Order: sequence, then structure tokens, then C-alpha cells
Amino acid sequence: MHLALRSDIVDGVEPPRSSMQQRAVQRIRELIVEGTLPPGRRLQEQALSDYLGISRTPVREAFRVLAAEGLVVIRPHRGAEVRAMGLEELMHTFQVIASLDALAGELAAANATEEEIAEVGRLHEAMLSCYRRGDLSGYFKHNQAIHSQIVSSARNPVLSAQLSALNAQVQPYRFNVNREPDSWRGSIEDHEVMLAALRGRDAQALREVLRNHLPDKFDVLRRLEELRDKPRRGRRTAAAS
Repeated sequence: MHLALRSDIVDGVEPPRSSMQQRAVQRIRELIVEGTLPPGRRLQEQALSDYLGISRTPVREAFRVLAAEGLVVIRPHRGAEVRAMGLEELMHTFQVIASLDALAGELAAANATEEEIAEVGRLHEAMLSCYRRGDLSGYFKHNQAIHSQIVSSARNPVLSAQLSALNAQVQPYRFNVNREPDSWRGSIEDHEVMLAALRGRDAQALREVLRNHLPDKFDVLRRLEELRDKPRRGRRTAAAS
């Protein structure tokens, strides 16, 4: 893994440990979600601490936070690695998220304030701007903010907690499906329908588009995962011959 050195130490004053840990969690999470640290990759404390410009302790603490989120696995005597989800597990998880998203949409159509609907509209325009620039990272951040706002507007803390936990595990895979242009364009089309349904407080329309939004991506994800696995299978075959 090649990572450029970065340090936020200013005038010789090091930030508090809590701040360093938060920065480590956020940045390592981004590296995992965007695929710089792919599923199955072993996480090197020293390389990441050098990259972040901090000691190894907050990096190690960040691994624990990310393990609780489901993005990292910590194995005794082997250290931490990026969690890899199998296709069957992903399919099942996507199905559950889709059902919960559908309920969130139905509740948000009834419970969202006008200010919250306006915020979804603002985020949507910012997301479109990223899409037009080909900025996948910026697009994904605004995309997830839209989904979070819809869930928040549902006014159901149990639903919100369940979706937050499940979505944390699959973020790298949700990010990855947008690498295929048709899939990315399809996501934009779905979000146009979401925004129109929310503005019209059309609970049925919002429920249905959210129910299908993620499962529709599974075939794309399966193709991408199979393509990613081919080089590894080839290396294993060559090593065995």
C-alpha cells in the first residue's frame, strides 16, 4: 500500500488523542469504502500511522471502532484486516436494507418537515454536480447524506439504528457499484424519483423506489466482484501448477 505522508501537527503542538483517533477512523473508513484498502487487505499500523502523521495508538484504536462497525476484522495473533463479505451475505444484507429503506421512505413522506425536504433537495443538487464532474467520492458522500436525511425524517430511532448498523457494513460495496456507468446513471434516475416523491409526500412511490434501489444494484455488484476475483484465482492456479 502506497500512502503519502500527512501530518496535522501545527507549531509543534500535537492534537488531543481523541481528535487523532477520530481523524484516523474517518480517513481509514474512507480508504476502505473507496477501495484503496480493498476487502481482505491486512491493515498495517505503521504504514497508516505514517500516512496520518500520528502515533500507532490512535490507529489501533480506530481499528477497534471500525471492527465494531463491521468494516474491519481483528484476528488474534494476525492483526486487523478489511472485512470481506461474500456475495450471498451481501445479497441477504441488501434485501434487509431495502425493506427497512422502504419503511423509512413511507414514514418520511408523512413526517418530514419542509426544511428537511429542502435539505434533501439541496443535497440532491450537490450530488448531481459531483456526478457531472465525475467526482465519485463527492457523489457518494452526498448520496449517503440524502439517505441519512430520509431515515432521520422517518422519526423512528429503532429503524434508524438498524439501518445505520447495516449500511456501515456494506458501504464499500455500495460505492463500488457506481463504477459502472449505467449503474451510476441508474442511481441518479432513482434519486430523481425519490426527491419528487418526497416533495409530493407520495408515500407509496417513495417506498417502492427505495425498496428496489439497492437490490437492483446486486447484479452489477456480482459482476464487479467476479471480475475482481479473477486475477486472484489466476494467481492461485499459476502457483499450484
